[in-house]
Amino acid sequence: WVPLPPSGIAAPIVCTGGAVFGSLWLRSRGREPWPAVAVASAVFLAWVHIPYAALPDHRLTLAALNVGKGAAHVISFPGGGHMLVDCGSGLRGNKGETVLLPYLRSRGIRRIDVLVLTHPHEDHYGGAEAVLSSLPVGEIWIPEGIPKGAFGEAVGGDTDRVRGKSRGDRYGSGGAEVIVRGTGQGSGRKKVNERCLLLEIRHGSFSAWLPGDVERGPSAWGENFRDKKGGERILFLPHHGSAEAKPGAWIRAAAPDAVVSQNSICFRKGNLIPSVLAFYLENGAVTLRSDGDLVFIEQERRPNLWELFLRLPPEG
Repeated sequence: WVPLPPSGIAAPIVCTGGAVFGSLWLRSRGREPWPAVAVASAVFLAWVHIPYAALPDHRLTLAALNVGKGAAHVISFPGGGHMLVDCGSGLRGNKGETVLLPYLRSRGIRRIDVLVLTHPHEDHYGGAEAVLSSLPVGEIWIPEGIPKGAFGEAVGGDTDRVRGKSRGDRYGSGGAEVIVRGTGQGSGRKKVNERCLLLEIRHGSFSAWLPGDVERGPSAWGENFRDKKGGERILFLPHHGSAEAKPGAWIRAAAPDAVVSQNSICFRKGNLIPSVLAFYLENGAVTLRSDGDLVFIEQERRPNLWELFLRLPPEG
């Protein structure tokens, strides 16, 4: 952000003077003076509002993007600073190029301070290549003990920025922090999900849980989460909300105020899951904003049929 001084007394003096001078000048040429007043008023309004527009947002923002199969979360810290957690797939529609980068650019995000890749499944790290080739990135987090080469060539070839992270590691910015609650356990191809980075985002009394794709249930969280210390808590259901990841157990353990899932499958088919406010990414990106006390949740609307037709690429 650009630090600009407040307008102070200079704005009304300069704009009033400009209006008077412009009116007299127009009068001397036999014209109506109102354009000078209108222009001076517009300049005054812009002058007093630009400093506020340039100030960084004091809230924490967490956006979960709809990348289909996979995951991508953008964390914007109070006062500036950005973390990207997973990047969607690079093979299924190149989500880094088609979803992530357009979203980041539309929000004016030109740098990622920390890129977190929770585990080496392509639908989580595949889009990182597009991000790393287009934006400056400070650090790259991966679970400790997993070779960086498992996250693709773009990460495997990085010699300076890759950091192995484990339970208890933290990153703070603007009064908010991201805490690694666990890195899972397991070995072998089928246990990759169990070695996932589990993250908690905190700002004041607000807390958001990102358990990644871990499937063994809330025991992977690694702390006594049953005592909820007030405030609002949002749970992102693990493994896109699949039934195999024990969504009901996570909801009972976290006692969240709302949950976010890729779709509503885990809430159908007679599953005994506690009733809770739910948002589904298949309906559009979900954005959370918190000032450390209250939390605001909004969801982008699903495009209608005509919009989908208009988005179809031309043949050839």
